[in-house]
Amino acid sequence: MTISSMYPPTTAMNAFSVGVHSTAHNLANVQTNGFKAGRVTYEELPNQAGTAANGPQKMNTMGSIIPHGPGLPPPENQNPAVPEGYVETSNTDVAREMVNLTIDSRTYKANAKTIQTADSMLGTVINMIA
Repeated sequence: MTISSMYPPTTAMNAFSVGVHSTAHNLANVQTNGFKAGRVTYEELPNQAGTAANGPQKMNTMGSIIPHGPGLPPPENQNPAVPEGYVETSNTDVAREMVNLTIDSRTYKANAKTIQTADSMLGTVINMIA
C-alpha cells in the first residue's frame, strides 16, 4: 500500500538530489581543461505523480581558450576547434552552479518538510483512531 501524500515529494527529493550531484560534479571539475558541465532539467510526472530529473546532459558550449604551456603534452580529447598551442578550459560557470545548488537544495528541503508534515498528520490520525 502506498501513502499517496508521500510519493510526489519523495520523487521530487530523488530528482533534486540528481541536480545537487550534477552541480557538485561540475564544481569539482571547474579547473579541468576541456571539461563540459552537465545540466539537469526537471519535469512533472503525469497525474501529479511527482517530479523526474532528466540528465545530466553535457552542455556543448566552449570554455575559454588560453595558451598552453610550452613543453607540456597536448591535452587528451582536445577540441578540434582550438588552435594548436592553446587549450580550452572548463565551460563551468561557478555563479550558475551556485544558483542551481541553492535552488536544488532548498527544493529538496521543502519536499522533506512536506514528508515530515504528512507523517505527523498521519500519526495524529492514527492516534485519534486508536
